Amino acid sequence: MSESWDGYAALAHQVGHDGRAGRVVLLPPAYDDDAAAALAALSPAPSLAAAIELLLCDWMRAGLARGALPGRAEARLWADALRHQAALRRGLPGESLWHGPRGRDRAWLLDLAAFVEPDQTFATGALARAAAAATTALEIAGPSGPVRAVAVVPAGVAGALMAAGVPYAWPEGRATAAALLAVVLGAAAEAAAALALRLGPCPAWTDRRTAVLRAMEAAIAALPPGADGGLGAAASAAIERGFAAARRHGLRVLGLVSLRPANQVEGLLGADSAGHHPVASIVRSVDGPDGRPRRLLAPAAARAILALGLPAAERVAAIAHIVGRGTLAGAPPAGLTRLATLGIPREAVEPHLRGAVSLAHAVALAAPGVRLPADDPALAGLERHAIGAGTADEAPFLPPRLRAALAEGAEPSAQDAMAQTLAPFLRLGLDVAVPAKPRRAAAHTPDALAHAS
Repeated sequence: MSESWDGYAALAHQVGHDGRAGRVVLLPPAYDDDAAAALAALSPAPSLAAAIELLLCDWMRAGLARGALPGRAEARLWADALRHQAALRRGLPGESLWHGPRGRDRAWLLDLAAFVEPDQTFATGALARAAAAATTALEIAGPSGPVRAVAVVPAGVAGALMAAGVPYAWPEGRATAAALLAVVLGAAAEAAAALALRLGPCPAWTDRRTAVLRAMEAAIAALPPGADGGLGAAASAAIERGFAAARRHGLRVLGLVSLRPANQVEGLLGADSAGHHPVASIVRSVDGPDGRPRRLLAPAAARAILALGLPAAERVAAIAHIVGRGTLAGAPPAGLTRLATLGIPREAVEPHLRGAVSLAHAVALAAPGVRLPADDPALAGLERHAIGAGTADEAPFLPPRLRAALAEGAEPSAQDAMAQTLAPFLRLGLDVAVPAKPRRAAAHTPDALAHAS
């Protein structure tokens, strides 16, 4: 593989735990076993580096030949930026690009949660550079049609809010999400304008220029207040720079930013959410090293709790409240006594707790035919200890704001409000009304006049 990957470590992952000799893929340390399964579904390459390098080599040749990349030094820096995104699990090409030029969808995914710093601020500079490099890649990938539509897809919008400790359903959550999309849109527009300066605007620019510039002005005006000061300032600066560059040089590609449902690439990135929707669950069930499922806290939720800086014992207790301990050791004595009176040996239940979705599930696996009585407070306490509550609503040691940020799902009204807030930053120039060109007058030939009479 290219020496450009030598600085990135790679770990081997076995795909599948079904007892058969499975496939082994190599991934950077930021990736996990679930990502290995997603890579195996996307590409026959033995490693992420091999899969990405095949694309980069083709794009570098095409970009230099067509002038999208101004020179070899710039091309190497651009390719290194895309390798860095992939290695850090921040950004990857959309699914159709993994299979060469066959797919029409030109998309690049960025997991916004991967740009949340340990102190819960956002790495806006890195996000802007990632969006710009992706825009150049998508132009080189060859979008067809007069608008040359591309899409930098911010995955994990809600996951990024959760990792930063910002409640999705609060006005601050909508303002933060809008600011993140504004950074992506501004950087993508600036990169599209730089491409237009070298290659010329897209063929549709002449007809859509006024509408596109008005849409960008509307996006600037629609940026709501309430985001963290540094993020809000970065968002305003990014989108204003993009607007100025578009007005001066035009845009080589349109669309620029889109949201979409999850697929294999979101799984490879490990995004906790897709589109504008909230995080569906803060508890994940994953296969452990032994092939048996285990319950884990979603990465965005784990990062938010870690950022509190709690003492280790308090952090462990808060997480255990949510996902459970997977054991009956240390459980409330009343629950253990109640289990014993039902004739269910503790040692029979214990092996089934880690992969169970409820205490009743574990008991059914241990003693088929035995049903636990409903609404038993002692058993409910036992379940919270072993299986977890599944939510952070009453988790100890967590402040109210973080509990709100860790809330699963959201009311439909909150989701609608989020969708409306983000709409001005999406699909730039793709949904504008283009004036119809006047029809040419029919030629007044003798045959035509005779027909008319």
